[in-house]
Amino acid sequence: MKKQILVGTDGSAVAGIAADWAAERARDLGLQLNFVHAVPELWAFPEKALHESAIAQAKDLLKSEASRAAVRVPSLDVVTTLCSGEPAESMRTLSVDTEMVVVGTDRRPDSHGEGFGSVSFQIAVISQCAVVVVPAASTQESTGVVVGVDGSSDSDLAVECAANEAQRMRQGLTLVHAGGEAGPPSPPGSSVHGDPPEPELDGRTLLSASVAGLSGRYPGLVVHEILDHQHPPDEALLDASAHARLLVIGCKGRGGARVLVGSVAQHVLLNVQCPTLITRPPVNPAPAPDAS
Repeated sequence: MKKQILVGTDGSAVAGIAADWAAERARDLGLQLNFVHAVPELWAFPEKALHESAIAQAKDLLKSEASRAAVRVPSLDVVTTLCSGEPAESMRTLSVDTEMVVVGTDRRPDSHGEGFGSVSFQIAVISQCAVVVVPAASTQESTGVVVGVDGSSDSDLAVECAANEAQRMRQGLTLVHAGGEAGPPSPPGSSVHGDPPEPELDGRTLLSASVAGLSGRYPGLVVHEILDHQHPPDEALLDASAHARLLVIGCKGRGGARVLVGSVAQHVLLNVQCPTLITRPPVNPAPAPDAS
């Protein structure tokens, strides 16, 4: 089966922007684009006729979006999927063995509160593949790909993904390491034997390790580094990506296996500044049964 990019559509302007972003990536990588829309189950409607009307409207929407994408990118392989149930759970089910899920953010830039009811947030948290959340269009010029670095295996995956995307988009790559909670670095000569390394030295080491080898794998890629000790990681990433073409972060960072998404990713997802890609490591297949 051909690898797909799933894109959620609900007829909104931001969903259209997300679809355009997904179409360009699918074209560049030779992937199939699958437009997905979910209609609540019959029990959620007071009358059967309303459910039938919702299904008919969903089919029209999917047909319209698929036609628009085919006109925009004639070479694109486009399919549609109509689901029954909740959008986030439908995307989670479809995301198995899928290249990527792309959705528009359903939170306005000036919204307040935690926003855990956000459908885009739910999809990013529970999907089983990489997810891109695309915000509303901005009038400001955007450039470059930004990626967060914290020394975790999630961070390593995010850097590799970001370098791939930067090369595909012909953009520069900026690696960001931040840790405002660590405070400013100690004055030169103040540390003694046995003290922990200065924050700046730790950050520089992490950044250097992340950059190492990129030039060999990605010839011509321009790489920049930002070491920020004034802000916590989430604020530093949002600041660095305010005018970026793409932000890439790992789903957990140092959060460990017990969390679905780390605290930094949570904050970023609820305050998306630019298209934001949440990477996920490949799911390990279940072990084969013992034949003995």
